[in-house]
Amino acid sequence: MLQPTWLVDTLAGVMVATSTYCLIRLVVARVWRRESHRDTSVAHTADGVAMAGMLVASLRVLPDGAWEVVFAGLTVWFAVRGARFVVRHGIGSAGGDHAYNLSHYLSHLVMAGAMLYMFVEASPAASGSTTTAGAMSAMGGATGRSSNLGALTLLLVLVLFASAVWHADSLTRFTTTRRALVGAGAPVPSDNALLSAAGGAGTDGHAPPDADPAVPSRWLTPRLETACHIVLCITMGYMLVLML
Repeated sequence: MLQPTWLVDTLAGVMVATSTYCLIRLVVARVWRRESHRDTSVAHTADGVAMAGMLVASLRVLPDGAWEVVFAGLTVWFAVRGARFVVRHGIGSAGGDHAYNLSHYLSHLVMAGAMLYMFVEASPAASGSTTTAGAMSAMGGATGRSSNLGALTLLLVLVLFASAVWHADSLTRFTTTRRALVGAGAPVPSDNALLSAAGGAGTDGHAPPDADPAVPSRWLTPRLETACHIVLCITMGYMLVLML
């Protein structure tokens, strides 16, 4: 299935912009001593750079084998973090914070696993192409996959799109809650507190006690991290659809 050049180039450009922002976010949070989901920023940066290279061969920055190692490591990282969270807090606790934190680890575990899966499935040995980027252009017409792999691909697509909807809904509820509080004349909590209550971003964006309160933090708000997550999920899901 031949993909429109404009669509591929647009998605690659969006991935470059997203990964650039996430990298800047990681550096700025460190310099300004702002609390941040560092593992999320690292994972988002890797996702964006890798997908840009898969979509446009000229944007490749690492060989496919290196990316497999990167995403295998991220998969293990989020699997361990998620398991530790469940052991400490269980899976049935109520509250927006718990729901978000659990979904945070699970969604990033799926994303890292999906990236690893794409690199393995679109490897030169499997596709006959020189690189994974070249294999991506032939994904829509690829044959010979077993039904189990087809089912796994579809499952990953559904989970990624569900994650995008979940996070988009948290942004909508965040906006609705803020407007209601402003209309009622009540003090408006921080972005972080509102998103947490809505099942959105957790502690990301808060300044620790020793942080400089004069440093603007609007570019580190949880909403921007959530927006990056949504964009990455949609693009990753689209690329997986090409494998069906």
